[in-house]
Amino acid sequence: MKKTTKFAAAFVAGLTALSMAACGAPGAPSGSGDGSKQVNNDASANDNATCQNTIKKKGVEKVTLWAWYPSIEKMVDQFNEAHDDVQVCWTRAGSGQTQYEKITTAIKAGSGLADVVQIEYDVLSQYVAGAEKHLVDLNQFGADKIKDDYTEGAWKSVSLGSDDSVYAVPVDLGPYVMMYRKDIFDKYGVKVPTTWDEYEQAGKELREKGFTGHIGNYEPSGNGSNIALLAQKGASVYDYSASDPENVGIDFESDDAKQVMEYWQRLAKEDVVTTDDAYTTEWYKSIVDGSYATAVCASWLVGNLRDISGADANADWKVTTAPVWDDSTPQVNFGGSSLAVTDQAKHTEAAAKVAMEFFASDDIQETAVTEAALFPTWTKKLESDEFMNMTDSFYGDQKINQVIVPVAKAYKGYDFLPFQPYAYDEQTKVFTDIVRNGANVDSKLASLDKTLRDYATQQGFTVKN
Repeated sequence: MKKTTKFAAAFVAGLTALSMAACGAPGAPSGSGDGSKQVNNDASANDNATCQNTIKKKGVEKVTLWAWYPSIEKMVDQFNEAHDDVQVCWTRAGSGQTQYEKITTAIKAGSGLADVVQIEYDVLSQYVAGAEKHLVDLNQFGADKIKDDYTEGAWKSVSLGSDDSVYAVPVDLGPYVMMYRKDIFDKYGVKVPTTWDEYEQAGKELREKGFTGHIGNYEPSGNGSNIALLAQKGASVYDYSASDPENVGIDFESDDAKQVMEYWQRLAKEDVVTTDDAYTTEWYKSIVDGSYATAVCASWLVGNLRDISGADANADWKVTTAPVWDDSTPQVNFGGSSLAVTDQAKHTEAAAKVAMEFFASDDIQETAVTEAALFPTWTKKLESDEFMNMTDSFYGDQKINQVIVPVAKAYKGYDFLPFQPYAYDEQTKVFTDIVRNGANVDSKLASLDKTLRDYATQQGFTVKN
């Protein structure tokens, strides 16, 4: 019981400042806390549930859903129109952290949680850490039979390294690519870089030839982006598996991790790149107004770029693969989310049906891609001629998916900790000190490593390496 309580504390500390009671919170349904076995069978429990969408088929079982995808209400309507046996009752419970806080509150209370919830990959492990599992193992409902319908990396993200369990169904990915201003590179006669060595050289050449901006930006607060950059070099800084839930791996002291941070520290010191915080208004503005010649990021930024105000009307944007270290550099990913069934689902089997079938639809996939700018993990869509040959006028009618799809298919997946938000916060502090203040890379990474190891131990985990 003592260790279980610590795992619960780690889970909450990672998401919010809330504290969680010991396992088996008051009011929780029988069996709550072991999502691998939790099965509820009350098909009428949601009859009076309040929905933000209009349920048109009356007298049909409802499954509640919390999700914040763009155009989600339209996709819910499409699902409901195609199903006579179940209807989705959708609520926007907030996006990202706001929804996660509501999930945490409902878990603490033992009630009030939706049947199905949208969860990002780097948050998923927090809900299945240790003995308390608040997500249902979907293999008991046949999820193992749809594994081959999804990319390898996406499936690893929802199976959490387990060969026997899967805790969500993948929805989208963020394959790591590079957007670049062809007009800027052409104007100054600089070759578009394909390696990180070339990226550094191109950045210097652009400045030497009169470009007043920078080749790009390194974001010390980039969280998942930094995990991708480290993974490119072979640095697996986090290690966690649902098959071994009491153990975690943390390794920021590898030579690979040090080389990555030394690289970005050097580029920042030499003013080859800026080190602005990501996802601020100023950051977006700098991407579209010509301050940056490239943006190395996830594919979801490719879709979002066209909607950012203040864009340079004369910009000639193109998409290519992200720079690599050498021929052995793996393809990486930043972001993506899934649909998971909670242990508070009123009718678990119906909820599993919704999670597994919602995005396995040509119509919903079309909406997800064209209106919500989601990059699919469902291989039927991913590999279709229509998707591969889509052109994008923002990128000069380039068939950008012919660049991005091979990255998505080659991505093998990587791990996140059950207290990933805490790890991100500490990671950001250290990376900021390294690139903005010139702090010693070896000592700062050693300090980060120790901080995270100590925290893991305090929360009841055993650090493996």
